[in-house]
Amino acid sequence: MPDKNGQPSPVGDAQTTKTQARTSDLVVGTCGSSKRTLVPFLSTFCETPTLVKQHFFERGELIPLEPSVFYRIERGIVCASTWDEDGKSTTLGYWGVGDIVGYPLSKVRPYHLECLNATEASIVPFEVLHQNIDALLSHIQQVEELMCIINCKRVSMRVWQFLLWLSNKFGRELEQGKLIELAITHQEIADVLNTTRVTVTRVLQQFEDEGKLQRHKRKIILAMPQKAEVGRLNCIT
Repeated sequence: MPDKNGQPSPVGDAQTTKTQARTSDLVVGTCGSSKRTLVPFLSTFCETPTLVKQHFFERGELIPLEPSVFYRIERGIVCASTWDEDGKSTTLGYWGVGDIVGYPLSKVRPYHLECLNATEASIVPFEVLHQNIDALLSHIQQVEELMCIINCKRVSMRVWQFLLWLSNKFGRELEQGKLIELAITHQEIADVLNTTRVTVTRVLQQFEDEGKLQRHKRKIILAMPQKAEVGRLNCIT
C-alpha cells in the first residue's frame, strides 16, 4: 500500500510477507503431517501438495515408517514382517512394483518393511491417495490370497500355490517357464507357510523330479505356471 508520497508502505510489505509466509506454511503442511513430525529426509517430500519424489534404499535396509505415510514401490521387492516376544519372525507379505505399502495399512505391531534388493519408492501424499485405489484394493486381495495359501491342508499344495503366487508377482517369462525373480531360501518359504525347512526341501525336490520346476542358482523356474490357478485357491485343499 503506497504512503502519502506515493512510495510503497513498509507496513503493507510486511503484511504481504506475513501472508505469503502463512500460505507457504499451509502448502508445506498438506502432506498429511507437519514437517516437524516427519523424519528429516521426509520433509523434502512435502514442499507442495502434489509433489512426489523418489527415495532409494539398499538391500536389507528398512523403509522408515510414519503413521500417516504411504509408499508406492517403483522398483525392487519389499517384505513386510513382524516378530513375537521370542524373536520369531512372521512374514506378512511380499510387495513389488506398483504396490502401496506403509504403516497405516497394518494393525500389526511390531511391523517393518525390509528391502530385499535395491528399491526405489515414492511417498504418496494423502490428497492423491484416491488416485491409487486400484493398488490399495490389490493390497487387500493379495493379503487374502496369501492367507488362503497358508491355510491349505496339504503342505505340497501350500508350497505349490505359494510358488505360483510369487511367479505372478515377480515372474519373468523364459523359454523354460517363468523365473521367480525373488531369491528366497527354503527356510524363508517354511517360515511363510508355517512348516519346516526339511519339509520344504523335500517338496521342492519332488516338484523338480516331476518336472514342475528347475533350479537357477538361488532362484526357481516354474514350468508353464498358470496365473488362473491362484484365482481358484481353495483353503480346504
